[in-house]
Amino acid sequence: MIDRDDREAIKAAQATRVENAQTTERFDVPVVVDEEKCITGCHICIDSCPVDCLAVSLATRKAHMKFDECWYCLACEIDCPKDAITVKIPFLLR
Repeated sequence: MIDRDDREAIKAAQATRVENAQTTERFDVPVVVDEEKCITGCHICIDSCPVDCLAVSLATRKAHMKFDECWYCLACEIDCPKDAITVKIPFLLR
């Protein structure tokens, strides 16, 4: 079993790679979705988000961050069955 600190370090390293971001412009977003791991047509993360900041891309049919209104509650990251979502919590909120 992977230690929680190790899992967070691995996910943080994965989140720093720009190719995981599904935005059309290159800027930093708090919720990063790994397209390779994301299940096509799955809406679990979207349904679990209390502020509806996630949406399904019409082109890829995979989740992406539509609005930058994240509360950093980690619901989408915890509920994702494939660990395809990483929520990057700002340093001052940790």
